[in-house]
Amino acid sequence: MSTDAPPRTSTRSLVLCACLAQVVVVLDTTIIAVALPDAQAELGFGDADRQWAITAYTLAFGSLLLVGGRISQVLGARTAFMVGVAGFGAVSLAGGFASSFGLLVAARVAQGVFAALMAPTNLSLMNTAFPGKDERAKAFAIFGAVAGAGAALGLVLGGALTQAGSWRWCFFVNVPLALLTVLLATRGLRGTSPARRGVVLEDAAGLLLGSSAVFCVVFGFSRAETLGWDHPLTIGLLTAGVLLGAGFLARERVAPSPLVPLSIVTDARRASSYLTIGLVGLAQMGSSLYLTFYLQRDLGYTPLRTGIAFLPMVGGLVVAAVVSTRVLVPRVGLAATFVTGAVVQAAGFAWIATRVDVATTDAGPLVAPMVLAGFGLGLVMAPAMSSATHGVGPAHSSIASAFANTSQQLGASLGVAFLSTVAADAMTRTLTSGADELRASIASAVAAAGAEPGSAQAAAIRDQMVAQAARSAEISAYSTGLTVLALICAAVAVAVVAVFAADRRRTRTPDLVDAVV
Repeated sequence: MSTDAPPRTSTRSLVLCACLAQVVVVLDTTIIAVALPDAQAELGFGDADRQWAITAYTLAFGSLLLVGGRISQVLGARTAFMVGVAGFGAVSLAGGFASSFGLLVAARVAQGVFAALMAPTNLSLMNTAFPGKDERAKAFAIFGAVAGAGAALGLVLGGALTQAGSWRWCFFVNVPLALLTVLLATRGLRGTSPARRGVVLEDAAGLLLGSSAVFCVVFGFSRAETLGWDHPLTIGLLTAGVLLGAGFLARERVAPSPLVPLSIVTDARRASSYLTIGLVGLAQMGSSLYLTFYLQRDLGYTPLRTGIAFLPMVGGLVVAAVVSTRVLVPRVGLAATFVTGAVVQAAGFAWIATRVDVATTDAGPLVAPMVLAGFGLGLVMAPAMSSATHGVGPAHSSIASAFANTSQQLGASLGVAFLSTVAADAMTRTLTSGADELRASIASAVAAAGAEPGSAQAAAIRDQMVAQAARSAEISAYSTGLTVLALICAAVAVAVVAVFAADRRRTRTPDLVDAVV
């Protein structure tokens, strides 16, 4: 099997194909979020069912990524890529015409299935096509910027399409993107990553254990958001996920032809890359969750204006993606870049927490800290995507890519579930602790207004003060959640230092300033 990179004339097409596919994959994690109220009104499903429009996609996508990586190994990345993109476009078209909630969820599941085939292959193609240091840095700077900006772009595009047309266009928009990608791939990906001999179920036990572990963890996180972390189903799913994950690692250690050679995940560069990519997923989805609700519910922004408010974060991310791969990594190394990025993220989110205020009437005070947070995300996203597959041969490039995408999905799922719980608990504590004071304030205000207790005037005063207290508690909860997110970013910085320090003691290798991105 040839492992040569494609001819130089095709590399631009390859980067464009990979970036378009990545836009589609990440875009559909968030694009439907701002369109859900309109879809709910038209299709008539309840509030309790609304989350499944998002969860159905992430659950299928996350749990089938290892399967997608394995299929890509067998079919060849080009063929798998074409099937994934074409299939995603077709089911998106069907989703746009959904006439019931069941059909909507089925379309989201099918999108997740084809995304699980697409995501490992586009990163694998990038890895194979750019083995050299300089070209790799340029290509992954672009790819990392696109991968990081896609989620925020989903909010902008979802808001624009819903406001200008219908929620259905959040599905239809994928059709021209998929068609363009297929047309480019038909010529641009010739000769890349041919098929290898083997069967999809060569390591059936490993495939089943790994996919089941991810399914249980992602599903457990989604249940924790609605049922709570102490609910038996949540505990059972997360426990099963951990046990299945341990079984997967044990299986891969002894399997004659392992699905995932353990050297892929034990290498310090790749292990820290997966950890960092997981942080990006957590930070992006967690911060988007808080800021979307804050902008729409508390500042009264429209979906489109909400999406536009995220552009400062996108701008910081895009600039940093270039800086990290072209300047920072070559000069200070991969470990220092990851740590710097995580610390900058922590500073950005801590700053945002201080700017989320009950007295604020617009998003102006958020611009500078959002740029800083986006810069931190961009510092790590591009080099992490590159190093997640760097040094992995073509035979296992798709699986290494699948691990990178799985890390991002697990991080995003944890970010939504955990940080939702943090905010809910903080709001409950604030309202409970201030209940007596609120009652006294209401009584004082009613008396000062000369209103009779139980009168319409007294009720209006009470309702207004309760609403103000609830808004204040909600905004305080967002601030608490963003502070927790900042602490998580700082903790990941420490974890990255520990990973590289342990690796240096184990291997006694030179400093990783020379790590290639």
